[in-house]
Amino acid sequence: MTYDVVLLRRDGSVRNFRVYDQPIPNDGDVISLPVDGHPTKARISVAPEKTEMAQSPDAKAVEI
Repeated sequence: MTYDVVLLRRDGSVRNFRVYDQPIPNDGDVISLPVDGHPTKARISVAPEKTEMAQSPDAKAVEI
């Protein structure tokens, strides 16, 4: 399954990711995302309900 993740970094910046062939994570799950060529761990903080807006992410994550 393909899903979109918004990563909120410690420095306040925001990164958008599209993840392919992985199940959508649940609240509290820890995932690894490639940031500047390095794997970065992030915890899923909120998985908002999918709305009809095309820009709505499937999950939000906070860098840990």
